[in-house]
Amino acid sequence: MQFRRRISLNAIRVFATVARTGSLTAAGAELGVTAGAVSHQLKKLEDGLGVSFFRRGNNSVSLTDVGERFYQEVSLAIGLIERSADALYRDENEMTVLASMSFAVRWLIPSLERFRTLCPQARVRVETSTHLTFPTVSIADVTIRYVRADEPVEGWALLCRDLSCPVVSPSLLARDGDLPESTISDVPALQCAAGNWDWKLWCAKSGVPMKHLTFAHEFDTDDAALHACVAGLGMVLAPHLLTSREIRSGTLTALPGYKPVEIGSYRYLRRSESRLVRQFCAWMEAEMRGVE
Repeated sequence: MQFRRRISLNAIRVFATVARTGSLTAAGAELGVTAGAVSHQLKKLEDGLGVSFFRRGNNSVSLTDVGERFYQEVSLAIGLIERSADALYRDENEMTVLASMSFAVRWLIPSLERFRTLCPQARVRVETSTHLTFPTVSIADVTIRYVRADEPVEGWALLCRDLSCPVVSPSLLARDGDLPESTISDVPALQCAAGNWDWKLWCAKSGVPMKHLTFAHEFDTDDAALHACVAGLGMVLAPHLLTSREIRSGTLTALPGYKPVEIGSYRYLRRSESRLVRQFCAWMEAEMRGVE
């Protein structure tokens, strides 16, 4: 009968702290032990697993490829353990929400004061992430993410459909004239999705050939692309949820001649069943009614 190696969870915590800080001394200061004690724990862990996690320098350490993979795998688990432990002591009026950057900046944060009017004692911690860096297992009380229309989804509750249409700065239209459908290529399209999957899906559903579009600048978030759009650099494909503020102020307008097309949805996952979390999710659903 084979026995599994006994790995010290404390040693793994020490490893993760060193990996994050890049220094034995800094890790020791954070953990309340000496750099020598940190080094001893690391050596014991590496010897036990038969690998080398770090390349040692004079005053710093850096992860090997094996160490990088191990850190990516254990850091989330450590965070989950720490968050679960914190929840035992956390006030019932506190909660954490993880959301995509653009959703958080453009809707969630500006809307939080309305939630506070319903729950005056609530304290919401907002964490942001991009689609590519969303954790496989979320440790937030509520996770809100974007799901493409052609992407499988299971277990995530629908919050709001993404009915997107091209939006532009009125100043850009005034410069080029109100463009008819046949000359949509005269308005440069701004890019903010990998491989322009959003424009491709929109074109397929709208009956507009992709070859009619000319692409200009590229941005890593919807929010950045929309700022560029307001500046008159081109058109962006976006839902009313993300553009309502600019539409109301008149700094953005829908490109004439095109109707919104569903290309995805915003969905949420609830990890906690606390009263506050249930109130928050019910509030979000109520707020989303009529947004589309």
